[in-house]
Amino acid sequence: MTVLIDSSDDLTLDNIARVAWMGEQCSISDRALSVIRSRRQEFVDFVEQNADRHLYGITTKHHVGAKSVLGDDGRAEFATRLPSTPATVGPRLPERLLRAAVLARLADVLNGTACLRVETVHRLLDLLETDLPPVPARGNGEPGDIIPLGHLLRTHFDGTLEIGEGMALINGSPVAAAALGDAALAGRHRITVMEQMMALGAVAIHAPAAHYAPELEAAWRDEHQAEAIHNIRRLIETDDHSSELPYQAPVSFRSGPRVIGWARRAQAAAEECAEIALSASSNNPIFVGPAIHPPLGAVLSNGGYHNPLVAPSLDSLARTWADVCQLVTAQVNRIVEDPRGLVATEPESQVSLLYMTSAGWAEEARAAATTSLIGLGGAGQTDTGTPDLLAWRKAHDAGAALDNNLAVLGIVASHTLARSGQSVPRRLAALSRQILRRFPVGSAPVDFGAQLESVVDLLSRPRDDAAAPVSELATT
Repeated sequence: MTVLIDSSDDLTLDNIARVAWMGEQCSISDRALSVIRSRRQEFVDFVEQNADRHLYGITTKHHVGAKSVLGDDGRAEFATRLPSTPATVGPRLPERLLRAAVLARLADVLNGTACLRVETVHRLLDLLETDLPPVPARGNGEPGDIIPLGHLLRTHFDGTLEIGEGMALINGSPVAAAALGDAALAGRHRITVMEQMMALGAVAIHAPAAHYAPELEAAWRDEHQAEAIHNIRRLIETDDHSSELPYQAPVSFRSGPRVIGWARRAQAAAEECAEIALSASSNNPIFVGPAIHPPLGAVLSNGGYHNPLVAPSLDSLARTWADVCQLVTAQVNRIVEDPRGLVATEPESQVSLLYMTSAGWAEEARAAATTSLIGLGGAGQTDTGTPDLLAWRKAHDAGAALDNNLAVLGIVASHTLARSGQSVPRRLAALSRQILRRFPVGSAPVDFGAQLESVVDLLSRPRDDAAAPVSELATT
């Protein structure tokens, strides 16, 4: 299938999921191309009438070169290329994030604030049909995204451009918007898995149904917490309450629905901010057309390259996922130590030793959940940097740690239930059986690594699930 883009309003998370995660093609409507063509002409007319003015990256060079207006020959030569950018090294950004960045780069063009030629827009979209260049994930200390955009676009566009196109391609924050979108998409399915695994854990520890009573939905006065406890209650629903504890389960089981409720709120906020970031103009400078700024328009230098929604939203997700990861480890420990659990039913300590693995992943998540503050840049005008890709990496690491830890919880809970002969509630039974097929009771420790990885894979987001919105649990 092909995603048709008619305006920047179409740069949604759902469409990003289709193109970036699922590999669908993308095209721009004829109407949008007509608008792009007209805006390009307005921009060229404006520049021709203002060639003696300081227009950043258009009639001047970039950075310190902005102090001098270029002559005709210098302006023509500079127009053909991408402005110089630094480079970095290290592990690469995933292809899906780069595909999202290519789409996000279209926002300024569709908004009319970056005036590419139609043929340049087509070439930009052509990148989605190729293997994208390697773009390092680390060492990005600039304001905006000029380092990753340089890696991504230079070999394809350098030397082939016309007036104003180089700055329109290289400046701004489309990679940051893509990074937030990537994390938001990753979080959608993760919440469902949190609820499923914590529900399995609640059954394994014999948590009283009262901990998940419907009356709590109103008592806590938060729609997201209400949804979390509602979903967990439906998962553990059973007619047999004979094995429930006559007293409270440990704190981590009672706190679970509330913390997952916060995760739902953080996820919703991240999705809202991602939708804004993906469709907003982010370039510096931007062109404002004659309809808004007569008679010919205006070129406005601005701080669009710094998207203030991205790093704080990513930090919120990282901290949320790390918090849930701590609860998961606490639950694993309590299930392992339960006198009716693996301690009593395993012939020797084997699967129960996964509490050590769980503790390791909790520490990994904790280490990732640190604040990403605005960086102190170099000398001169570039005196601060944006930490968006650093924040993305920390959110990615915290999320991966949580995914692995949730798999440990699912294994420990499923083995506990299987060894004790306790029945699994109907809505969890199929999932628990799948976990046990991948990590069978009685497995030899030599197989633990591969089988744990197999369960992580089982619980990971299906590719066709990336575009599904966060909603009430669909399992019936």
